[in-house]
This record gives sequence, structure tokens and C-alpha cells, in this order.
Amino acid sequence: MKKSLTLIAAAAVAFSMLATTAMADNVKTTSDYKDLTSIEAGLKNKIDNLLSKGIFEGVSSDTFGISQNMTRAQFAKVASLVFGLQVDPTLQTSSFADVRANDSANGWAIPYIEAAKKAGLIDGMTDTSFAPGENVTVGQLDTVLVKGLGKKVTTSTSPWYADAVKQAMELNIHPVDKSGDGIATRADLVIGAYGSLQAAQNVKEPVSVSSVQATGDQAVQVTLDKAVDTSKATWSLSKNGTDIPVTTTWSNDKKSAALTLSSDTKLSMGTYTVTLGGLDSSSIKTASGTLTIGTTVSTGDLRFTLPNSYELSNVIDSGIAASVPGLSKTEAEDPTISKFAKEIEFTVTNASGEEVAMPGIIQSISSSNPSIVKAAVSSEHKGYILGNKVGTASIDIVYSTLNGSFKQISIPVVVKSESNAAQKIEARDSSFSQYVTVTNGVYSAQFNAFEKMDMIITDNYGSEYEGAEISPYKDALGIALIPQDIVGDPNSGAVGTVIIDTDGTVHVSGNVTQFTLTAITTTGTRVSADVTVLKQ
Repeated sequence: MKKSLTLIAAAAVAFSMLATTAMADNVKTTSDYKDLTSIEAGLKNKIDNLLSKGIFEGVSSDTFGISQNMTRAQFAKVASLVFGLQVDPTLQTSSFADVRANDSANGWAIPYIEAAKKAGLIDGMTDTSFAPGENVTVGQLDTVLVKGLGKKVTTSTSPWYADAVKQAMELNIHPVDKSGDGIATRADLVIGAYGSLQAAQNVKEPVSVSSVQATGDQAVQVTLDKAVDTSKATWSLSKNGTDIPVTTTWSNDKKSAALTLSSDTKLSMGTYTVTLGGLDSSSIKTASGTLTIGTTVSTGDLRFTLPNSYELSNVIDSGIAASVPGLSKTEAEDPTISKFAKEIEFTVTNASGEEVAMPGIIQSISSSNPSIVKAAVSSEHKGYILGNKVGTASIDIVYSTLNGSFKQISIPVVVKSESNAAQKIEARDSSFSQYVTVTNGVYSAQFNAFEKMDMIITDNYGSEYEGAEISPYKDALGIALIPQDIVGDPNSGAVGTVIIDTDGTVHVSGNVTQFTLTAITTTGTRVSADVTVLKQ
């Protein structure tokens, strides 16, 4: 189960988190170890720092083992702690046959070895062996630490570790006067671990555009998720590829800016793109955001905005709606029930451009041609439309304002023959545990994959499907689920089975300790979650 993880953020917070891993009255210092009395002050300070955070410990109560060679098991533990990996201290079973809980020399390292393997930092010597007691080379040390800091390492050079050593030297985490093929000592690991923590603190998370909204006919407010250097940062505004001149005014916190259009230009219906520039590309994660100006009605100090049109699929006429399992024909064709329906959602803003929550304001909604578009209002006064057959119709919406008056608005709807399909897929839980219970001597469990992965799918018409509600729409959206990398306890016989029903129900049976659950769209986009199976 090889999955790439973003470790920079975890490493950046490791300083604050690791201090809690050791109780204050148990923390040792270099003065407690007889083999550290004569080491130079700089190295002593590094060791004291790492001891205080619970990252290092001695090889015995009075010996640190500073000059001893570092083992792969020791390295797995330090790497896991340095980069803040999620470690399960209760884990007693390794995916490697040569790492066993009853091994007094290396059994303690199972949680760290598995965490480092899952994070993609350390691989086994083979698929089934880890060699926990073997030495680590300086090149291997540099490779893991550099990767843990979020850097890409090239291993196609000669020697293979040349790029890792070069980057480690630039980051000041490479042991001085050591070649990549040399055996790494615990002193080398101290230097690398301490340097990695320092480097992680200096890593700045890239900035992203978090929101864009209109604050008037000639004003756009854009907000970032963190402050930037406003002497360098720039903003551009465009519509349909055409740049629109703006004047930028930054806020005092340097996290938001007001973009003002020229006096003879006003925002009109359509989609605008706001783009951040002027900064190094590596410091920007999401450079742009969009603002859609739709149909707008002003009532007092409030603006009620809807898209200027809607698009739907002809799910009723095509038979797709009726094919959804678990629904009667009447339910499948009810806009308030079918997930293929689109909710009519107003964006309500006040005079300052701030959004105002006004749920359940739709009093009625009607279609000019129900044979093309069906429309309905739920008991919560939410409006929904569902595509029937290909064509164009309009919907008339009556909604209530803050003062209790009623307004009416009409929006065109285009129904297309293009089927609904998953366009964006996200697993908000990329790893979880599942307990199994024993019946007639066989361990088993079942769960809904979409619910456990906390999955959210957005289709090509902008509709969202979340968690277990995806199940009946799985086939229509083109989602396939497959189990991969099924692992069992090597001491418990043949590996068990993982079977997935058509509705996304996962059945685990027999000797299974872990596996990867992968969801794939028809376009090849995939998301995965690592499943750890625990006996109850």
C-alpha cells in the first residue's frame, strides 16, 4: 500500500506536538549518559533538544550510543517522530515477516516501521523483509530526510544518492565530511534529525485564494488564506480572456484586497477570474478564483443573486433516473428526492458584500414546460429542478425577502442529452480502521465504502453527492470500487478476502490485517484510503 503523503505541514507542527510525548519527570539530558561527557557543545545542544522532544533515547540507562551505527529500526522511529507521522502504538503486527512483536531487539519498532512505510519514507529490503537490525547508509539517511521535507529526490544518477546528498547539504542536514556510501552513526542521525526539524520550521505553506465576492457594481473583494508581501503581490481581473483594469487596495492584515474597476466599467453577468501574481510560483498553491455574476435583485440593503441559467441532464427521458436502485419511479422522478436534481440556491449579500444566511425562502417554483424540466418545493421551502427531456424551458421562482414581501424571478434552463458523470472525486478520510468480529471461528465485517472514506463527488452538472448517499448513484456516475494490496497476518495462514457489492458495501472475511480501497471514475481519476483491520 504505497501512498504519497504531504509531510511538510506535519513536520512544521512537530516541534509543538512532540514535547508532549515524554513526561517532564522522565526526560533525560546529555548529562545522564556517560559517553556524551566529552562531545562538542554544538552536538550536545542538538541531542538535548531531541531528547526533550522524545525523539531520541539512549541505548541503555547510562549510554547514548553516540558512535554506534544506526539501525533501520531506530531510523524508522526517528523519521516517524521528526515528521509527525500518525503512529498507532497498539500495533503488534508488521507487514514484514522479519519484524515480530516477540523480537526483543526490534519488536518495539513495529508501529514506527509501519507508519514510515505507509508514508512512503522507508521501504522494505523486499516486499516481505525489512531487515530492522541492519545499518543505514548516509545516502539512505539523506534520501528519507529530504523526501520528508517535501522535496523530490532523483535516484537515476550515478551514484544513486548524489541528488539526495546535494539537497541535504543545501538544507544543512548532511553529516559533515561523510560520503553517501558511508555507514551512518547515531551522531549522523542526530545531525540530520535536528536539521530537518529546523528546516521544517522554515517551510512556509504556499498561499491560496480562499474567496472572491462582489461588493458593489464596480468592486471585488478577494481574500487569501494567509498574509503575503504586498510590495510584490499583484492582482489581475479578467472576463472571457479579456483583462479588466483595476485599482488594488490591500487590507492592513495583508490577507485581502479590494479591486476597484474604472469609473466607466461595471460588473455584468458572466464569470470573472481573479489571479494572484508577482510572487514566486513555489509560494502560491491556488493562484486564482472565480466570481459569477448571475441574475441579481436588490431589496433594501440585500442583494439576491442566482446564476443566469441552469443546465441539467435528461435523466427522466433517458431512463437514468428510474435505474437508481431503492427508489420507486415516482420517487426517482421527484425533484425533491432525486440527487440528479439541482437545488435553486440564492446568494444573499448585504450592502457590505457579506453573505447573509437566509435558508428556506422559496415559496413556489414552476416550470414553463414540465415535459422538459420538472420543478418542486420541499417542505423546508427549498426549490429543486430535474431534467426530463432535451430542450429549453424557464422556471418561475417566488421567494420571500427579509421584510416578508415576495419577489418573482425567471431563469432559463437547458436540458442536455449528456449523462451525469463524476467529474471531481474526493476522499476526505484517506485512512481508517475497521473492526472485525468472529463468528464460527471466522473474522468478518462489512461497511459502506463511500461513508467510511467520507467521499464527496461532484458531477459534470455541479451536483454534489456525499457519503452513503452516493451508493444508489454509483453506477450512473461511473464509479468503480476495487480492493488492492490485501495483507494478512503471515502467522495465521492464507490471506482472507475483501469483496465489494454493487452498492459499495465492503465485506471483509478471514485473515486480513490491511488493504487499500480505491474508487475510480470513468476518466481514470482515482482516490484511495488505507484500511487497517483490527480484531474486536
